[in-house]
Amino acid sequence: MLHVLCSQLHTEVSDMPFKVSDSFIEENQVIAVLSGGTEAQFVDLVKAKKIDLKRPVYLMVSEYSNSLPAALEILSFIRQRNGMAKIMQHAKDIIFPDVSETESLTRTPLEKVLRSDKKVRLGVIGKPSDWLIASQVNYKEILEKTNSELVDIPFDELASLGEVDPGMKGAEDIYIRLKVIIDKYKLDGITLRCFELFKVCKNTGCLAVSKLNDEGIPAGCESDIPVLLTLMACKRLTGEPGWMANPARITAEGKILLAKCTIALKMTEKHEFTNHFESGIGVAIHGEVAPGEYTLVKLSNDLKRLLAVNVTVTGCQYEQNLCRTQVWIQSTPIVSQYLLTSPLSNHHILIKGHHAAKFWRA
Repeated sequence: MLHVLCSQLHTEVSDMPFKVSDSFIEENQVIAVLSGGTEAQFVDLVKAKKIDLKRPVYLMVSEYSNSLPAALEILSFIRQRNGMAKIMQHAKDIIFPDVSETESLTRTPLEKVLRSDKKVRLGVIGKPSDWLIASQVNYKEILEKTNSELVDIPFDELASLGEVDPGMKGAEDIYIRLKVIIDKYKLDGITLRCFELFKVCKNTGCLAVSKLNDEGIPAGCESDIPVLLTLMACKRLTGEPGWMANPARITAEGKILLAKCTIALKMTEKHEFTNHFESGIGVAIHGEVAPGEYTLVKLSNDLKRLLAVNVTVTGCQYEQNLCRTQVWIQSTPIVSQYLLTSPLSNHHILIKGHHAAKFWRA
């Protein structure tokens, strides 16, 4: 059976990524993930018993429209429930690889990675985006394990701005309001349900998230709490701001394209302001980072596993059908296999410098 997932946010999607045989579709559970923002649609299929997680699931993806990032989140959701899934990047990509080789890549985090010496307050402005199906957390466990109090803040505190200027002035207004919220609630970091801003304010939180990270205030989007905790750990151990990004393309040889619209300007050599990818409105950032040494980091939603691997930035690109900052990193085949078979979730953090040893050294 074939199920096609496509979000209304992505009007540019026009066709299937590739064709598979009718017999393959008849014999298997096949999901064509045409765009980002579709993960909740997959959960609906599971709830309706149209997908059986006791059987293998094939996830067809393309290189565009956040198709692969959505599939990574779906894959993580399936594996959290002890299911099996395979990301298909072409018609013959149907063999399930041995995932045991990736087990040593993610390890139990050290205490200093997880826990702040002093209690910190992290704001969650609006609930996590509906598509973060593999990124849910337990607030009580977060407090006990990390000394971090998660503070739910009504989205109305931000939405009360109403419709703002569609350009830089409006983006700055959103940043200023976030600063007010940070001061009001005495926050050490924030994450916000940014896609709601398109509907209410007619602009984005991309510039605000970038500026806050530049100022040393860890900030993420989509109300992704594991990402915020990862950003906090990166700052604590390295002092570096982090860039929350989607793995948008992955090759077997370890080449990975990361993309997102919110990079801290301190991480860039040059940048320009453009419109946001999915919505086509407001302000987003196309930044280019210098080639060299970086680290890819991610905490799992249950805080039991951590990825921290040294990588090399090899170049940047700019295509219209992806999030605006697009950075190629060179890692190893095992890191590609981790992402394609057993990722902790979709979003990962990139920081400048080779710091992986700091996350493991006692």
